Amino acid sequence: MFKLRDFLYLDERTVKRYLSSIEEGLVKEVLQTNIDQKPNWQFDVSLGDIQKLLAAAGVPIPNVGVKRNGKTGTLSVQITKEPTIDSQFDKLFKYIEPALQYLEGFDPAIWSQLEDGQFVYYSSEVSLPNGYKNAQTLSIGAEFYELAKGWVDRDDEFEKVIEESKGYREEVASKKFTNVYSLPLGSPNKRKYYFVAKIIHDNLVDSSLEELTMGSAFTLARVEHILQANDRYTVFDSTLKGVDRIMNREERRKQKNDLFDIATKPAVIVRPIAIFRE
Repeated sequence: MFKLRDFLYLDERTVKRYLSSIEEGLVKEVLQTNIDQKPNWQFDVSLGDIQKLLAAAGVPIPNVGVKRNGKTGTLSVQITKEPTIDSQFDKLFKYIEPALQYLEGFDPAIWSQLEDGQFVYYSSEVSLPNGYKNAQTLSIGAEFYELAKGWVDRDDEFEKVIEESKGYREEVASKKFTNVYSLPLGSPNKRKYYFVAKIIHDNLVDSSLEELTMGSAFTLARVEHILQANDRYTVFDSTLKGVDRIMNREERRKQKNDLFDIATKPAVIVRPIAIFRE
């Protein structure tokens, strides 16, 4: 059934690549309309003229092909159109739906049956890593302080923090992707049974990472790696440029666990294809 989706995140490149592979490179749709009755006029206009006539009538036709049998024979019009990314996603979803692993009310036994390469579909909530949130807090604080400089007392200590965290904040802001926690609704334990999803910033659809965390949404993803007992996957590394200037060695030692967001078994690494609401 036709569905309207409000995409928050859509990996358009992956959708097109998967669909192209399935359809052996066919990414256009061809519609053919037959005029069974023989026209009683002389059909002797060029293809370019046909396109001009259709355009003048308000019909946006990218590519038109005409087959005719003589000047008064049966006429067929072929229209080639480029599908939208929404229609391509719908088509891909229908192709992979029989192989989808729907995760609803699952338990540890179902979770343990996941395999590399599987497509998973689930309702989710997104949580940002601590390191990213700390950088955003510092950036927001720096912006407010700059705006308020004219009517608040100078804070030398805070200005020092702003200056020393500049490199760290800039490096976080310059990243092209951010790993996030994708928490499936119905997870037996969200602290253990969760997905780590690599969000490529360019694939965010009129939204931000922060907006991904507002409410729940559906996620379609492909499993990239099932973490094993000895695996430690770095979700976010806070030991970026300038962090050693923000904290002294003792502070870094005390906050060692906070400097890295680490995922361990039974967490699963996925490649998100789409995050959307219906």
